[in-house]
Amino acid sequence: MTAGRFTFYVSRFTLPSLLLALLAAGCSTTPSGRTPRATLSEGRIAQIDFGGVDLRFDLVIHNPAERSLRLDAYSWQLLVGSRTLAKGQSRAAQEVEPQTNLVVAIEASVRNGDIFRAVGSEHPASPPEYQLHAACLMTSGLFNSRPGFDKRAPLPILYKPGVVLQRFRILKQSASQATVQFDAALENHNKFAVNLDTITASLNLAGRPVAQEFKTSPKSIPVGGKTVADFELDLDMALLGPTVAAALHERDVSYEFSGNTAFDTPWGRKTLDFAQSGRLRIER
Repeated sequence: MTAGRFTFYVSRFTLPSLLLALLAAGCSTTPSGRTPRATLSEGRIAQIDFGGVDLRFDLVIHNPAERSLRLDAYSWQLLVGSRTLAKGQSRAAQEVEPQTNLVVAIEASVRNGDIFRAVGSEHPASPPEYQLHAACLMTSGLFNSRPGFDKRAPLPILYKPGVVLQRFRILKQSASQATVQFDAALENHNKFAVNLDTITASLNLAGRPVAQEFKTSPKSIPVGGKTVADFELDLDMALLGPTVAAALHERDVSYEFSGNTAFDTPWGRKTLDFAQSGRLRIER
């Protein structure tokens, strides 16, 4: 992802005038001479899956004075490239007790589809960068604490490994039995190697079940690479019936291929479900 900006919307100010005031004001000082500060933590990944990522930042208001302050409003904006992908604001006043810190959680959810549109690619060469910028309105005045208030960092994307059926071959076939073999191409767009557990899959041909919950051994897919999982099935034609028998004599046939596996990521263990359908060519 790319960069994001934090911006406050308060009813007493228009957005341009508020931003100008923030830039001019810096930090205001309490009557006691002790300066309140606002800081923004580094982003943390609260949750990541194949659909996107949830980030958490802490907006911390530091009150070193001997009297209470009040956080009147804050707003934030997160950008990737030139696109705003998430934003928020609050005008609910919160007290900051004397000589304490107030921690306000900022939670931003970003979907992978929005990221890809922002960077113009579903497989960017490097993780996109996000930027978050924050501003806040206090009883002690407007301020935008700098440096350290803008946060920029690469944002990892968790890609769903591809599992695509290919090269369906009939090794032998009779009225009572057939042996078929096919491959599943496994593809990994992540920036880490994927070690898939045992793949459990099911196959339908011509709308009829052919094999259910058959398995292949664990597979490792290198960073940005591909590998192949091989399947070989012995089919009982008497059990499967004439529809499947007739389908195996065709040059191409409709199919459904689905299943599941699991693998470890830097953000914990993830379950991978896959499902595809279409037409496949039968080789002999």
